[in-house]
Amino acid sequence: MYVVNIPIKETIDITMAQLLKNIDKQTTNQIITLLEVILGQDYFTFQDQIYQPEKGVAMGSPISGTMAEVFLQHLENIHIKHLLNSRNNILF
Repeated sequence: MYVVNIPIKETIDITMAQLLKNIDKQTTNQIITLLEVILGQDYFTFQDQIYQPEKGVAMGSPISGTMAEVFLQHLENIHIKHLLNSRNNILF
């Protein structure tokens, strides 16, 4: 089984926060509901067996790259950007 192991709930929360910065609450809620439905129906086949991941997103799923990108961009914004902007760091 191959699964992109990102925290789905946290990634949905990040997505909601980003959407609320740019669009109204009703549209945001509709998008989040659709996202939850899509992720709830995520499955894949491996050796002629059908699986539904208990956590993460099935690798190769059309939504897996987007979810991974949202989460990784969030990590970058929280943990890396301030290090790069810090006056204490000297970049060679």
